[in-house]
Amino acid sequence: RDPAWLRPYTGYPDAAGASDLYAPFRGEGAPFHTVGYDEINSSPAAKLEFVERVLVDGAALVEGAPDEESGVVYRRFASEVLGGLQKEPTRDEANWRIVRRADAASISYNPSKRLYQHTDSSVPPHGIPALVLGMHYVDGVGVNTLTDGYAVAAALRAEDPEGFELLATYGYDGRRDFAGSRGDSVQDHVAGLVIDRKHPIFDLDPNGELLRLQYNEVFRTPLTLPYDVFPKWYKAFGRFVELVHSPEYERRVPMKKGTILVMNNWRVMHGRAGGEASADRHVVGGTVLRESV
Repeated sequence: RDPAWLRPYTGYPDAAGASDLYAPFRGEGAPFHTVGYDEINSSPAAKLEFVERVLVDGAALVEGAPDEESGVVYRRFASEVLGGLQKEPTRDEANWRIVRRADAASISYNPSKRLYQHTDSSVPPHGIPALVLGMHYVDGVGVNTLTDGYAVAAALRAEDPEGFELLATYGYDGRRDFAGSRGDSVQDHVAGLVIDRKHPIFDLDPNGELLRLQYNEVFRTPLTLPYDVFPKWYKAFGRFVELVHSPEYERRVPMKKGTILVMNNWRVMHGRAGGEASADRHVVGGTVLRESV
């Protein structure tokens, strides 16, 4: 079986660009690849196909996973199918848990509000962002939203080539307090970590093709752009955000107890529809590094 779909993620300078091999998706279209939990855990071929679909199509789903809250089921799934979860630097568990809190300071823990599209690891604890993100609904229902960043970037590049180049050239300032941003979590965080990063939204390969997006408005800090660059950069940035959240590009993914959603985090931005989650919504998830996949 030709592993061409893995080559963009090897890190080699002559690797083919990921955008040359992907199957774009938009707000409407064919459903994502879906497989049963028992099937994927008993079939090496099903595991390989699942990872390929995540990287080529952008996302895939598993149905029928057990409703276990601590994260054991999701950690085992990530280990056996995806290569194992990235270690979280501020807590003992590799996975995160999100349980609704009505008085939450962080929007992540209040599903009555809209969570706008973003990539995880936009301010990574070290190195580059994780390649894969997954989430397991262990209870309740909700609606997640996905946007194909490659498709949006291609549209922006065709519409405003200069704006695209600005977003690929000049850094986007961000800061993340890994423990402080999780004050609403039901998990214990045993250490603190604050990271400041400056990076473009679009990361290009040596051939000028899009390799990765890094974007999360929650962690953006005041921009340190050259004065003469700022107006054009911010115009392009505004158009990018508009496209990301437009019905043309944003796809709704209904989620229910027992569903695992996995996505290519270098390419796909995710969020949550506001006011469409049940009060008992409980989500376990985590990220997987390129080297593990």
